[in-house]
Amino acid sequence: MGLASYPLKYLARKVFGDVEIGSAFEDPFFEEVEFEKRSFWSGSSKIVKKRRDKSIPDSIPQADGKILRRVRKRAYSLDMKFHIFGIRFGWLGVIGILPVVGDILVLWLSLQVYKEAMKINGGLPPTVSAQMITNIAVDFGLGLVPIVGDLVSVCYKANSRNVLVLEKHLKSKYNRLAAPVTSTKRTPVMQ
Repeated sequence: MGLASYPLKYLARKVFGDVEIGSAFEDPFFEEVEFEKRSFWSGSSKIVKKRRDKSIPDSIPQADGKILRRVRKRAYSLDMKFHIFGIRFGWLGVIGILPVVGDILVLWLSLQVYKEAMKINGGLPPTVSAQMITNIAVDFGLGLVPIVGDLVSVCYKANSRNVLVLEKHLKSKYNRLAAPVTSTKRTPVMQ
């Protein structure tokens, strides 16, 4: 981890608390899986952890799964594509450096991710939509502050947060629909 990343992470922790995207906390793009690895020569085995692309839950229909996958892919390239000094940033961090025009372009790209998320079956409910718009607005507001705002905006990762919001909504929506409905009413028996 580079020396330059400590002040940025300290600042991000002070501003946003312990919520980090893409670290030991919930990662919207990757999951860690364990598997047993056997040695060819000795036959001994050990448990190995490896990162892989996060899978789409089986309860989510294929059409909504494709949308979630596209939103993840866009958000990853916008928020976390590059890695320098232990800090992950994406195209929004690069574009955001441009004064005013960069901030407007960042807002437009983030709204494109939101627009893609709106295509899910039945659309987004108002609460989820408000959460996603708030993340975009906070990121845009932070980006307007010269230099420091761009650095904090890189740490905020609004699109990655929106991926987590969308995934949580889809999981709860389709888990609720898949849950069996139990009735407490007793049906009278005909004689």
